[in-house]
Amino acid sequence: MQGCIPFIFSMGLMLGFWGLLTYFMGAGLVPSPVETFACLAKMLLGASLWENLAISVFRGLLAISMTLLLALITGILAGLSRKTMSLITPLVVALQATPPILWITLLMIWAGTGSTVPIAVVMASLYPPLFFTIAQSVASLDTRLFTLAEIYGVKKYRILKDLILPGIHPYLLGGLSFALGSCWKVTAVAEFFGSSRGIGAGVYWSYRMLDMPQLFSWAIILVGMGMGIEFGLIRPLRRRAMAQRGMHAKA
Repeated sequence: MQGCIPFIFSMGLMLGFWGLLTYFMGAGLVPSPVETFACLAKMLLGASLWENLAISVFRGLLAISMTLLLALITGILAGLSRKTMSLITPLVVALQATPPILWITLLMIWAGTGSTVPIAVVMASLYPPLFFTIAQSVASLDTRLFTLAEIYGVKKYRILKDLILPGIHPYLLGGLSFALGSCWKVTAVAEFFGSSRGIGAGVYWSYRMLDMPQLFSWAIILVGMGMGIEFGLIRPLRRRAMAQRGMHAKA
């Protein structure tokens, strides 16, 4: 019960601020919590919300899986070879410096609206930080272990399975927790501009129709899912990564 006090306090503060906004700005611009939760309950009983939710989750999971696979392949190669690292770094830095809105604009011209835009934008946005996390963690591994493995003729897949992946595991967990937190937000933004389906598209159509109770309901769904991912997935991953880094440091 004691652990719930900060959550209850924060929610109470937010509802109080929300009520004040409704009072001063009017229910036309800021619908009351009662009106919003009534709209949310109605949306929860319909099939459209769950369909859009499933589409967004599928896009996010597919994008993060493809990004992680690509970052693992290129990051490990770059971490093992300084030459590869120096060759690929300018390209990844350029990718990191490109704002998501530019990707969204170009992809909408090239591919139209649909799943391509959110998936590609998530990959372009999250690949650079995952690549650098993996490449730097591989480069920090003890090179004497690779020399010993070479002397004793250890096969390459055993080096990957028993040396590299366990060595970068805690850093990979930390990078993955960041990517998961960002994936959700980037997907929603990309859907807002470049897709007719998904949660971001739901926010867009609520805005176009000026349906404020529905807009606030989508906001509650987005924030609720973000908090669920943060407390249910990201924080446990971070704690596990920090514990494993501590164990590695002691070793």
